[in-house]
Amino acid sequence: MLNITNYFDHPTRIGFTVFRFHEKQRADFFEELLKKDDIWYEVSYEEEKSLQLFGVRKGDFKKAMNANYLVSAKFRKKIIPNIYFRWGIIIFAISIITLAIIGAIIKT
Repeated sequence: MLNITNYFDHPTRIGFTVFRFHEKQRADFFEELLKKDDIWYEVSYEEEKSLQLFGVRKGDFKKAMNANYLVSAKFRKKIIPNIYFRWGIIIFAISIITLAIIGAIIKT
């Protein structure tokens, strides 16, 4: 089964969710957020796969998901990394919308 999220139900312990991170920076930040929110967790390191796993109780799932979202937000990459190209697309889109509105006004 294909799982595109970084969390899943614990395979042997009912009532736990496992969060997985392949990058140490993301895992460290996630652990920092869990400690900050006083969320109880278990951690496991798999050296050969460079994988860090965090087991969190299902009762703390919402708080842990919030921490997971914050990790994704901090380490995300911009869709359009070049600032000039990004602003060019925004200006182009606004121009097209403005022309469409002007055309609708003039037609009526």
